[in-house]
Amino acid sequence: MFGLFGMLWKRKDFIGNSFPPEVCEKIFKGMHVLGRINPASVINGMTASEFSVVCCAADYPEKHGELTATVAEIAAEMSVSVPAVSRTLRSLQEKGFITRQVDENDRRSIRVEVTPEGKEILEENLQRITIATNRIMSVFTEDEIRTIAELYGKFAAAMERQINSDQ
Repeated sequence: MFGLFGMLWKRKDFIGNSFPPEVCEKIFKGMHVLGRINPASVINGMTASEFSVVCCAADYPEKHGELTATVAEIAAEMSVSVPAVSRTLRSLQEKGFITRQVDENDRRSIRVEVTPEGKEILEENLQRITIATNRIMSVFTEDEIRTIAELYGKFAAAMERQINSDQ
């Protein structure tokens, strides 16, 4: 292993050195492959961030009594900044996938609605993602999927605790 992973293995304080080398190597190779995955290879007609914003805007009314989302609500839902969402929305509006309108009840807020064209491309991309995910998951048994889900949840929680403890 080269790069970061190889450098970690050289360190005496690396916990991975207490495991058989083939175990850590499989983990590192898996992380390397996952890190190289490009969501744009599955999503068509928009960037991955645009896709995420459209998903959030399209899903919001269903969860909130048919009320469309504000820019701030989308940002909060996605845990990103309002300016970042605003830039993405500008691009989506130029493509005709969303509209933005001033909220009648709060003139400081902008409500976002997915256009029919936006819903159509969202559905096409959801279909592509469903097919890709089904292919991936089809190689596992139900028990294996349960184990992956449990371990992935534990891994994500440990990462989140570590990141939050550094702040």
